[in-house]
Amino acid sequence: MQNATPVPASTARRDGALGRLKAGFEFRYFALFTVLVTYGLIVLGGVVRVTDSGTACPDWPLCHGQIIPPADTKVWIEFSHRLVASIVGFLILGVAFGVWRRYREDRVMLGAAIAVVVLLGAQVLVGGLTVGTETAASVVAIHLTIALTLISCLIFIAVGVQMPLKAAARRVRGITSRMPVLVGATLVGLFVLIIVGAYVSQFEAGLAYPDWPLFDGGLTSSGSRNGDIHYAHRFLAVVVGLLLTALVVRVLRSEKNPVVLTAFAAAFALFVTEVMVGASNVWLDLATSVRIVHLALASAVWAMLMFALSWSHMRSEEAAD
Repeated sequence: MQNATPVPASTARRDGALGRLKAGFEFRYFALFTVLVTYGLIVLGGVVRVTDSGTACPDWPLCHGQIIPPADTKVWIEFSHRLVASIVGFLILGVAFGVWRRYREDRVMLGAAIAVVVLLGAQVLVGGLTVGTETAASVVAIHLTIALTLISCLIFIAVGVQMPLKAAARRVRGITSRMPVLVGATLVGLFVLIIVGAYVSQFEAGLAYPDWPLFDGGLTSSGSRNGDIHYAHRFLAVVVGLLLTALVVRVLRSEKNPVVLTAFAAAFALFVTEVMVGASNVWLDLATSVRIVHLALASAVWAMLMFALSWSHMRSEEAAD
């Protein structure tokens, strides 16, 4: 019987390092990374909007007819958004390709992958249209709508690849099925709240009322366009706050999974923080940094709810398997 040849320590260390590197490129980590950078891109888009840099590059896809634009702060804010968007676009295509390779028999996962490709194409076209229309409010709202829908699909995929499931067993048995009306109303309300917030920003209606929580010392709208938009945004925030509170209370009473409970609690905490930062927008005369944080928190609340619902859905399916 031959003795096994000992493996040199240097070779073992090299193989161990390669193994760790390979693990870092596992598809589940890649999908999670793509979600995070997509969220970062949405926040960067908010920076573009807040700093009024959307028209700093008057043409598309070039900027002032150049690949490398001139040295100007607003130009580089807009250009960095385009550059990051290009990188994120390839990452999203990589996620879609990964799902096709590994989960092509899973119709739900494959459908989500197809959706992100379609949404990505639409986002690119609308992004170019945003420049062509000089950041028209309706086009910016469509741009943000696609972005929120896109990151929702990516979160669903990222959660799905953490716990591979049999395609035949896919059934909705999570929180969404137990309280569909409350979940649906909360999501629709939050979505509309974020989009109306984009209109507040585009129409520069953030200081339509100089006080908070009242409206020029009263409880009704001033009747002007900006006054009505701002009023609608605050009113929706109250409605969404009530819906989210009711949803979180019901989840805390009925859910046992610690990940889902933590995610819902985090979403609620983020929403409360967002409301207070929104008030600070008025108190601090729309300080740029406060506006950016406000926009970032809005997307974070949405993403956290999508994560909580996706995890609940997937865990329920996993239990069914």
